[in-house]
Amino acid sequence: MFTRTRKAVSLLVMLAIMLTGFLPRAAEAIESTETYTISSTDDAAPEFVEQIAAAPTTIQNYPMPSIYTASSVFSLKADNQAVPVINYLPDYDYAQFSFAGKVTIEVTANEPITSYSISPLAKNIEGTVNGSKLTFSLASSTYVIVTINDARKKIVIAADPLETDIPPSTGAGIYNVTQSPYNADKTGNSMASAGIQRAIDAAHQAGGGIVFVPPGVYKSGNLTLKSNVTFYVAGGAVIVGTGKGEDYVNDFRKDSRNADGTYFIRTAVNSSNITIRGRGTIDGKGIAMRERKMPAPNKNEGFLNNLLVPLATSNFTFDGLILRDAGFWSFMVVRSDNVTIKNLKGFQDLYKIENDVIDINESQNVLVKHAIAISDDDTYSTKTWLQTGMSKGWPGGLEHLENVVFDDALAWTRCAAFKIGMGVAQAQIGVTIRNSYVYQSARALLIDHGYQYNTLPKEGYAQNVTFENIDIERVGINQFGNYWLGVSTSTSGDVSNVIVKNVNVRELGSQNSRISGNATKGGMVNGVLFSDIYVKGQLATTLSDLKVTVGNNVNGVTIINSKPPLFSDDFEDGNTMGWTAVTGGWNVPTVGTNKVLSSGSQTTTSLITANAGGSWKDYAYQARVRMPVTNANAGIVFRVKDANNYYMYRIHSANQTLELYKSVNGQLTSVATTPFTALEKQSYTVKAVIEGNKISCYVDGELKMTWTNPTTELTTGGIGFRTTSAGVHFDDAIVSPINKAPANIALSHNSVVENTTAGGLVGTFSTSDPDAGEAFAYMLTAGAGDADNGSFTVSDDQLFLNVTPDFEAKNSYSIRVRSIDSGGMYVEKSFTIHVTDVSEPPANPGPTTTRFSDNFEGGNTTDWSSASGSWTVTTDGTKVLTQNNSTTALITAGSSWTDYTYEAKVKMPIANANAGLVFRVQDANNYYMYRVNSSNQKLELYKSVNQVLTLVSSTPFTAQPNQWYTIKASIQGNTITGYVDGVVKMKWTNPVTELTAGKIGFRTTSAGVSFDDVLVVSPA
Repeated sequence: MFTRTRKAVSLLVMLAIMLTGFLPRAAEAIESTETYTISSTDDAAPEFVEQIAAAPTTIQNYPMPSIYTASSVFSLKADNQAVPVINYLPDYDYAQFSFAGKVTIEVTANEPITSYSISPLAKNIEGTVNGSKLTFSLASSTYVIVTINDARKKIVIAADPLETDIPPSTGAGIYNVTQSPYNADKTGNSMASAGIQRAIDAAHQAGGGIVFVPPGVYKSGNLTLKSNVTFYVAGGAVIVGTGKGEDYVNDFRKDSRNADGTYFIRTAVNSSNITIRGRGTIDGKGIAMRERKMPAPNKNEGFLNNLLVPLATSNFTFDGLILRDAGFWSFMVVRSDNVTIKNLKGFQDLYKIENDVIDINESQNVLVKHAIAISDDDTYSTKTWLQTGMSKGWPGGLEHLENVVFDDALAWTRCAAFKIGMGVAQAQIGVTIRNSYVYQSARALLIDHGYQYNTLPKEGYAQNVTFENIDIERVGINQFGNYWLGVSTSTSGDVSNVIVKNVNVRELGSQNSRISGNATKGGMVNGVLFSDIYVKGQLATTLSDLKVTVGNNVNGVTIINSKPPLFSDDFEDGNTMGWTAVTGGWNVPTVGTNKVLSSGSQTTTSLITANAGGSWKDYAYQARVRMPVTNANAGIVFRVKDANNYYMYRIHSANQTLELYKSVNGQLTSVATTPFTALEKQSYTVKAVIEGNKISCYVDGELKMTWTNPTTELTTGGIGFRTTSAGVHFDDAIVSPINKAPANIALSHNSVVENTTAGGLVGTFSTSDPDAGEAFAYMLTAGAGDADNGSFTVSDDQLFLNVTPDFEAKNSYSIRVRSIDSGGMYVEKSFTIHVTDVSEPPANPGPTTTRFSDNFEGGNTTDWSSASGSWTVTTDGTKVLTQNNSTTALITAGSSWTDYTYEAKVKMPIANANAGLVFRVQDANNYYMYRVNSSNQKLELYKSVNQVLTLVSSTPFTAQPNQWYTIKASIQGNTITGYVDGVVKMKWTNPVTELTAGKIGFRTTSAGVSFDDVLVVSPA
C-alpha cells in the first residue's frame, strides 16, 4: 500500500489551465515534491474485468559503447528487454531507448525500494514497487528523472520516439564512414576524424547525401558539417574527444576561465540545409580537457570545447543525439536562422560552472522541442553579444535574436533553468518558454539584462518574453541567488512585455524574486503580466503571494487571473452533494490523501450528472479521469438534458481510442473517434469545449479531435460522468464559460501638448469585450503602426510619454497596443498620438502679485486648516511646519485662486518619505499635488478627482534626507510646470478641464516632514 506524501491537486489550478485554451502536462499544483512511501509490496488494482491485449509495442534498443561501463546502482528493462544503463556521474546515470506504443519500464535498484519519485511530477506517472523493482508505463516519448529512496544518484531515462527514418548503412547517396575510401576507425584506437570529414566532404561535393556513422567508438578531432548533408549517428555510436587540447584548433578565448577553446563539431560558415540526427552520442571529454594543463609550447592552461556549434547556417536540424561532457557550453547556436532542435539529451556535470547545455546566440526562428538538459550552469539560455572575447571570431556582423521557442523542455541545474541574457548587447525579441518543467534550479525563470560593457551606440533590449505552462518542482540551491523568478536590467536597455502564465510553483526559493529596472542608467522594466500562477497549490492574487518584490524603474506589473468557474468540485468534502446519481454505485473514497469520485464495483453503465436540464449553453468542461485497468473506459458528459440526452467524450482504452458520442432520446451514436493509447493507473485531464454546434476535444491540453453537429440539438444542459467500467476515478470537475477575444481598444486622449516632459500621462486605455466583467492588461507590441513604441510606456491601463515632444520636430507618433483578457485572448490596435502646437511663453513675464505667504515665524497655523494628520510649528533653526504622524495628512490655506505659482521649502527626515504641495484644492478629495517621493526616487504630479488619485507625470529625482528643497508648481489654464530649486523638472497639460481653481496646501504620508517659506504669486 502507498502513502502519497503530496497535497491534493488544486481545483483552482485546473480552472486556470482550462481557461488558457491550452492545457499543459505541467498542470498539477502540488504543495511540495511528490514521493511514494512503500509500506509493503504494492497491491495490484482489482481485476474487475478481463484485460485484452494492447497493440504491439515497438522498441529500438541500442548497444552500450565499449568506452562506457554499466551502472552499478540501476538496471533497466523496457517490455522485458534489457536496456543499458550507463554509469556516469555521482548524481546520475542514464539510459536511452526509442519506442512506439505502450511500454512498461522496470527499474531495478541495488537495494529494496522504500520510496520513489518520478519527475516531471506534473506528468503524474505512478509506479508499482515490488522489493527492489519499480515498474511504470509510458505511452509516448518522455524523459524522466527517477529518484529511489531519496538517494543522491538518480537514473535518467530517455525514452525517445521511435526512429521511423533510419537510413540504410549502404547504397546510393549513403556515405558510410567505416567503408572505403573513408575507413574511419570505429574501435577508438586511432583518430577517425579524417575519415569522417572525407565522407562529409564527399557528400557535400555530390550535392548532398547521408553520412552514416554506424555503432562504434570514433576518436575525433574537429569536424565541419557542410551544406545539404545529413549526418546520421546511429544508436550505439559515440564520437568522442581525445581529452587533449593540442589535438584541436583554437577557435576562441574565454577570459573568465583563463583558457582557449574549440568548436568540436561545427557547421561551415554560410552553409544551409544541414541535419544531424540519430540516437548516437557526442562525448567531448570536456571536463578532463579543461582541467588538464596543456603541454609546452602551449600555454600552461586547460582547454575548452563546445560540442556542437551551428555557426552562421540556415535551415539546420538536430534530432535525437546525446551530447555529454562538454568543457564549456555544450550546444551553441550562433548567428543562424531557421533552426530546429528535437529530442535533445544534454548531460553535463552538476558541479562544473560555465557548462550550459544549450545557448541560442544572435539567431532567429529557433525551435527547441522535447529536450532534457542537465548542468551546473544554465540549462537553456538566449544571448546576444559584442564582437569581443569568446565571440570575437564569430563570422558576419552583429545580429539580434528573434522568435526562439523552448517547448517541452526539462531542466535540472544548479543555476538558471530558463534564462534570457545575461548577454543582451543587441535586441532579444519574442522568446517563449512553454509546456516545460524545472526539476531543480537556483533560479527557475530569469530575464537577466546584466551585461554592462556594451560599447554600441544603443543598448540592447529584451521584448515580448513569455513563460507559459511551466511546472517548477525545486528551487533549492543558492548559486548566484535563490528565487523562482527574476526580471531585471542592470543597464540602460529595457525589458518589456513579459508574460508569466499558468505556472505551478512548488518551491519559491529562500530569497524574494525580483522585478527591477536600473534607476542610475535608466533601464526600465515595462509590462509584466502574471496570470494563473499557483504557489504550493494556491492561486496567487498578490505579489506577496508570489514572493515578488518590485524595485525602481518598473511600470505595469499586473496580475490578471482567469474568471471563476460556473461549477467546480474536487470532492474533498467527501460527498456527491450537487450531483445526481442516475445509475451505478457512485461513492467518494480516499486515495492517498485525495478524495475522488469512483464508479464503484459496477461493470454496467454508471451515470452521474450535475445541473442536468440547466441553461448552460457554450462552455468548457474538464475533469481528471483514471482507469484501474487497460480494458476500461471513462467519459465526461455535457449538455446533459436528462439520462437519455447528452454528449459524451470518453477514453476507451480497451479500443485504444478517444470517442465522441451523442445520445438523443436514448439512442447513443458515435460521431467521431481518434486513436489513443491510455495507460492503467494514469491520470488524464480530458476536456470538451462546446460552442454552438462545434465540439473540440482535448487530452492533457492537446487538441485530439473536433466535430460539428450538422443538426441543431442538445443546445443546453449540465455535465456529468459516464462509464461502463468498475473502479474508474474522476476528480477536479470544472465548468467554465467560453472566453471570447476582446473586440476593440479605445484611448481616452490621443493628443499631447508639445513640451510635455517625459513621464507625462497621455491617456487611459479601455477595452470592449463580449464577455462581461473582464479584466485587461495592456502592452505595446510589434506590428503595423509600431514605429514610435519606444517613445511611450504603458503602466496598468495608462499611456505615458518617454520623450518630450516638440511639434516643430515631430507632430505625431504612431504606436501599436495589445489588450489581453483574463483568458489570454487579445486584440491589437494602432494609434496616432498627435502633438499640439503651443505658443512659446514670453521671455520676460509681466508683474506679479503676492497672494499668500507664511514663514511660520509666528509660531502658529492660524491661517491654515488641517483636514487630516498632526500639524505643529516646530523649531529647526527657524520656525517650520511639521507633520508628526505616519498617515495621510493634508492641510490647506488661502483662497480659490485660478492661475498662480506656488512654492515652498520641504525637508524629509529619512529616505523613505514624501512631501507634496497641493494646489487648486477644492476640498480634501479634489486637488492637484506635486511632490518629492524619495522612496521611489521620483518627482510626481497627481490629480485627485472625487477621491481618485491619479499619477499624471513623473520624473527621476534622488532626494537626500535632512536636506531642504524648494519645490514650485506653476499652473496656467490646464498646464502645470513643476520645479525643484528653480530648475524645471516637469510640464504636463491636462486634456480635461477640471480643478480650475482652488486653495493651496501641503500633503504627506510620512512623519517628521517639514515645510517652510510658503509663497503664492499670480499675474498682476
